Amino acid sequence: MRIFLFLCSALSLLLAAHRFSLAEHAGQHKGGIFFLLIGIQLLIAAALIHSHREERTTKSPTSTEKEDRKKAGPSAENVSVEQEKKS
Repeated sequence: MRIFLFLCSALSLLLAAHRFSLAEHAGQHKGGIFFLLIGIQLLIAAALIHSHREERTTKSPTSTEKEDRKKAGPSAENVSVEQEKKS
């Protein structure tokens, strides 16, 4: 998804540059500004999606460890207590 948004952003920025070059002589920059703003919005959305996915991937191993501990429950605690008693 973020790659698609980055590509759309790049395309929009290229269209904005083309519109600005065409409107340079006429003085009408509305089309260029429109594509420029759309490109910036797409770029920001892609960056936010990228950072959100990074946060989810870094949090997922810790949450799976917690779930494993909960599933192991008292049996894992008993084993660790027994090991402490032996030493």
